[in-house]
Amino acid sequence: MFLTLRWNEDAFSFGGAKRMFALASAWFSIAGCSHLSSITYYDPTTFKNLTDLKPDVVELYEGFGEKSLDSARIAAIRLKLSQIYEYEKGKGEKNAETYQQIDKIRDMYKRHVANRLRNGPWTPAFLGDKVEEISRAFDIAIQTEALKNKNE
Repeated sequence: MFLTLRWNEDAFSFGGAKRMFALASAWFSIAGCSHLSSITYYDPTTFKNLTDLKPDVVELYEGFGEKSLDSARIAAIRLKLSQIYEYEKGKGEKNAETYQQIDKIRDMYKRHVANRLRNGPWTPAFLGDKVEEISRAFDIAIQTEALKNKNE
């Protein structure tokens, strides 16, 4: 939207100045509200995806202290994380906070699985640290979504 001002003999009269001020104020108000289009809305699908997946990941991690691993389950969770990431990224740049957080969870998960495969069963202390770390990452993503505007 462009504001075009034309020179007018009355431009500096009391009434003309008021009109120009009102027009300029209206234009700046509209231009100043452009940031409102960056508001992202709460998505119950995102919330459900994250709250459903968190306990699955934690339960999988709890088995990382054992000798055997469920490679099919590891792959299924990796796939689910990638699907959630693509869903969130598909919402566009307005949703960057959420998909960046999910990307951090994906990277963390990949590092943890690689560590477990490379180094063998986790000690109870190490296991506790990693469960806390991945849980915290999920909690941040869940809280990010929960705090979004619910007024569509």
